Amino acid sequence: MAGDSGGDAENVGRGRSRFEAALTEGPAGGGRQADVETLRALAEAPIEGTGQLLYGSNAVFLIEFDAPDPDLPDEPLRAVYKPTRGERPLWDFPRHTLYLRETATYLVDAALDLGHVPPTTLRDGPLGPGSVQLFVHPAEHDPGPDDADSLELQLRQVALLDVLVNNADRKRAHLLVTQGARVRAIDNALTFLPYPRQRTALIALGGTQIPRSAEARLRALADDAARMNALSARLARLLSSEEVDAFVHRVRELTADPVYPVLDDWDGRPFEWW
Repeated sequence: MAGDSGGDAENVGRGRSRFEAALTEGPAGGGRQADVETLRALAEAPIEGTGQLLYGSNAVFLIEFDAPDPDLPDEPLRAVYKPTRGERPLWDFPRHTLYLRETATYLVDAALDLGHVPPTTLRDGPLGPGSVQLFVHPAEHDPGPDDADSLELQLRQVALLDVLVNNADRKRAHLLVTQGARVRAIDNALTFLPYPRQRTALIALGGTQIPRSAEARLRALADDAARMNALSARLARLLSSEEVDAFVHRVRELTADPVYPVLDDWDGRPFEWW
C-alpha cells in the first residue's frame, strides 16, 4: 500500500480536494459557538514562528501567531500544526488523511457540545495543508479531591466521543487536565475507520452505562435530523462515504444501547509511549 506511487498520488489528490472542500464553509463551520473566534484566528492570523515538536511518530510543529491566547490573553496564540506532508505511512489508514481526521473529531465533539477537543481547523500552513489545533496549557497544580466527580464525568464523556469516532489510539498521554480541572483530548488522528478498531486507555469502562447527561447529548443529536444531516455533510468533506456511514451507524447503535462497548483486553488497549 505505502509503496504504491500511483495510489499515493491518488490519495494526495483526493486529500487536497477534501481540504479545499472543507474550507468552503469557513474555519468556524460546525464549531462550537465559544470557539468561533479562536477557529478564525487559527486559520487566518499571521504566523510569527514555527518550531518542530520532537515527540510522536509524525512530523508535528508548534506555530505561534500574532494573536492572543483565548484563555491566557498575555500569552500568544499557539497551535499544534500537523501537515499532511509529515504523516508517516500506516498500513490501516489511507495516506494523507490523518489531519482531516483530527478536524473531523473536533466537529463531532462540537456537535455534542462537549468541549473536550481543543478548537481544531484546517490551514494551508508553512508546510502545506494540515490541521491546526489550539495549544492548551496544562494546569499548574494537580486536581484536588473536590474535582474527582467532575473529572470522572469528563473522562466518560471523552470515552463516549471515542466510541463514536472509533478512536484507535486513546493513550493516557492524550488526556490533559487544564485550568479549572478541565479534561482536554488531543491527538485524534487515528479515527473513523469503517470497521471496529477502538483502542483506549479507558478500556475499563466497557460494559458500563453511559452517564445520563452524556446520553442526553447523544440522543439530542441523533434525534435532530437537521443537525445530523449538517454534521454528516461536514464529515463527508473530510472522510470517505463509507467512513461517514459507519459513524452514523455508531451514533444510532449507541443511542439504542447506551453502554460502552466491551473491548478485548489486549486488542482494545493502545500502544502506550513510555
